[in-house]
Amino acid sequence: MSIWPQQSICEVADGIFTVVHGQGEVGVSNATFVVEQDRAFVIDTMTFPEMTAGMTHEIAHQEAHITAVLNTHHHIDHIGGNKAFADVPILAHSASIRALQQLGLPAPLYDRLMPQFRGHFAGLELLIPEALQDNVALPYDGELHIFTPAHTPADATVWFPGSQVLVAGDICFIGVTPLAVNGLISGWIEALDTLIALKPEVVIPGHGRIGTSADLVVLRDYFATIQCLGNKAVKENVPLQEALANFDAGPITEWIESERHVINLERVMQEVRGEINLANLSAMPQSARKW
Repeated sequence: MSIWPQQSICEVADGIFTVVHGQGEVGVSNATFVVEQDRAFVIDTMTFPEMTAGMTHEIAHQEAHITAVLNTHHHIDHIGGNKAFADVPILAHSASIRALQQLGLPAPLYDRLMPQFRGHFAGLELLIPEALQDNVALPYDGELHIFTPAHTPADATVWFPGSQVLVAGDICFIGVTPLAVNGLISGWIEALDTLIALKPEVVIPGHGRIGTSADLVVLRDYFATIQCLGNKAVKENVPLQEALANFDAGPITEWIESERHVINLERVMQEVRGEINLANLSAMPQSARKW
């Protein structure tokens, strides 16, 4: 049996195609490609070059050539397939590049976090993107919206106003509990507020099924609840696990990877205590180290 999760390619609007990848579980992210005339623009490359085969085959079927790749952020499940696009410019925000250079390729860590791919990280060649410029040309008059920080130190999203499609990267998770270990939840909430205001009709998350603006609202409400609980816990000196016992996940109760709730709550508490801030995001939640 193949270790590679099932993929399906959906055309969500004219020329905008998304690879919906597995259930969006850890190590399994979506990717998008946009075809305008004979040119294709790729957004994220998943975890391994092998995962990009269906995408590149469909682009060839569309008789298009790839002109550029955008990495929405520095996590391996969005940049690990970059090697498959080594002959075109691969772009990312400068803060994402710095984070990737600092992290490197910790294969033993990835083997532990993503055991379904154990042994494959040691042979993975990491291809570092080049810095994204403000004047990058996007197909169909697409607009870049970048948030620093949110899910990570820098998260790029792409908005296509003509078709009302938002490629949200990991600012949005649907059906999968989000994970906040590298950014600020306060910034993540602000990013969601900004994207909700666009009123997208189609939202392509970094993980999980394709959704709508209503899914952004669900995620924003989840983080607002976590933020309120974390603020209260720090103010009243309530321990993490005791605070978590009072948490109601509401609409996302059935989402997979619910063990991330404790990490997200601790991340809020770190921010409230001043252990992390805009200038220093490096302190990891203790609960994430056990994950």
